[in-house]
Amino acid sequence: MNTRDVLLRALLAAVTVCAAGPAVSLRDTLASSALVALPQADIVIAGRLTDPPGSDVRLRVTTSSGHTSHASAPVRDGAFRCRYPSDFADAPALAPGALFIDALAGDAAPAAEATLVLYPPQGLPDLPSAFTCDLLDAAGRTDQASVEWPAVRTLANLYLRSRGARLARVGRADADLDRPADLQWFKDNLTLYEFDHRDRDWSAPLNNRPRRTFWQAVWNTWFNPSNDHPLDGDPTNLARSNYKPYAFANDFADLLIMNALRLHAARPLDDNLTNLVREAAENLLALQHRGSDTFALPDAEGRRETYTAGAFRYGLFEDGEWLTEGKGWFANPQRDDYRRGGVLNGRAVWALGEVLRADPQSPLAPRLREAVDLACRFCLRDGAVGGYVKRTPQGHTYWRDPGEHAYLLLGLLAAYESGHTALRDTCAEGLHALADLEKPGHLWSQYPNVDAMAVAALAEGARVLRDDAPAAARWQRSARAVADGWLDALVAPSERAAPSPHFGLRVAPDRMTYVWRAGGKPQFFYYQSGHWLHALADLYALTGEPRYLERAEAIVRDLCGDNPWRVRLLTELGGVYNWTDDTDGDGLEDLLKNDLYPESTAFCQIGLQRLIAARQRRPR
Repeated sequence: MNTRDVLLRALLAAVTVCAAGPAVSLRDTLASSALVALPQADIVIAGRLTDPPGSDVRLRVTTSSGHTSHASAPVRDGAFRCRYPSDFADAPALAPGALFIDALAGDAAPAAEATLVLYPPQGLPDLPSAFTCDLLDAAGRTDQASVEWPAVRTLANLYLRSRGARLARVGRADADLDRPADLQWFKDNLTLYEFDHRDRDWSAPLNNRPRRTFWQAVWNTWFNPSNDHPLDGDPTNLARSNYKPYAFANDFADLLIMNALRLHAARPLDDNLTNLVREAAENLLALQHRGSDTFALPDAEGRRETYTAGAFRYGLFEDGEWLTEGKGWFANPQRDDYRRGGVLNGRAVWALGEVLRADPQSPLAPRLREAVDLACRFCLRDGAVGGYVKRTPQGHTYWRDPGEHAYLLLGLLAAYESGHTALRDTCAEGLHALADLEKPGHLWSQYPNVDAMAVAALAEGARVLRDDAPAAARWQRSARAVADGWLDALVAPSERAAPSPHFGLRVAPDRMTYVWRAGGKPQFFYYQSGHWLHALADLYALTGEPRYLERAEAIVRDLCGDNPWRVRLLTELGGVYNWTDDTDGDGLEDLLKNDLYPESTAFCQIGLQRLIAARQRRPR
């Protein structure tokens, strides 16, 4: 029996962790790739049905624009196969975007799900975005009256009735966003966009928040005493209305990058996308401190950080109040993401650079360039006062640590490509610092997110500054050596019943584990998978090395349905689950939670767009 059959049997055996029903797999649809290059007339939908055998399988395909069509495929020797759109009644011609495929065996609920992403020869497909959509079109119409409503309604209903939502215990079999109560439930429980203040008069700012477009850390009902402080100061008042949603600067920046990339889409769902990106960019700009004083407050231990001009504040509440020490997430003194340079500045600068590159004619461009320069001054000079800016043994300057420095570099490289040529030497200096920091055994850290971003920055730097051949060759060597080390690292067979394409903790140069804490069970964090999609895509675009493409494609297949649950981890909403667990340690993930999250969503979508761009540069 070959490896592929072993994996298929293991995945089908995982029905014990899933809802009851026929064991249907759409894995054969994803076998070669979940990415489909256009133009072509048809694609093959294929799969297997076992236990019990059947005479046919009903198939449903929904496009990311909201069109649904059906077909029935005969089962022969446990396998079925048909072609889309040829075998489907009233199906539209293939177009850039996503195809959500459901196998409906036995009852109306899907028994297996898969997604294919169709992309054009040039430009990017528009990936699903209901998770972050504002339901506001260019004419100012909202909700049911907006241009995007038909597609958002269809895709949200599809998700709520899906196998994945059912297993995550958020499924609602009779959900329909066209009902006001269901639409409100969707806004409160499944979207990141801040609808509470969307329809106010935005000719004036809301405290420190200048513009409308605002993505929260999570949906409204997530905010509670464990992650927020009571508005009325009464800790016994546990009403949901007593907890005010907020956004972190870094998560907000991630979603801004994702939406800026959508500006290159062939047919964006949101006809108001340019304005949405520009409004979000203004809110991010508002988070950058401009005064020479430090905005940090003394924390619960009496320590005060030194965050001066150019540094980014931690976040905003939806009403424009600053998120500071002692408030919101940081009401819990054990949460210290803001300390020692924080985890906010690098990703904020990355977003500024990507918006400059994606929207170079924006009226905000001069302010964005100024903000990048101000951030550089803090992150590569003034932050030394607080100990956040460091030097390598070779004398090159870097921001905080390799991972945070890599985010910063990605933003600087994007800004440089947008025409901010004064950043060239700063970019080169920062790339040399990353290469300096590579440790023996070819790694920077044991954490996959850190090394993935450093690989991506070096690969991107080698491409953007390729006319400096000796330097570019050094950056490429370092990126490849570290990536190869991660690809070659082995996981103990006892951890996995079937191979996983995802990355874990690097416990030795040649070993990796999915167990993140002593005595724990395997866990899979999808924001890290998104980072590695990005890194491997950039390396493949740079080198053409097949192994980088193969591993990236395997990650995408897993996200699109080739996983133990046979569900879309990259959902119809565009949201991606935060992490999944193997709670019993039998080598297969068995816990899927309702935890769609900004980081996992943004980084997986960014990585997927980078991978599509790499395939366009190097078509197979």
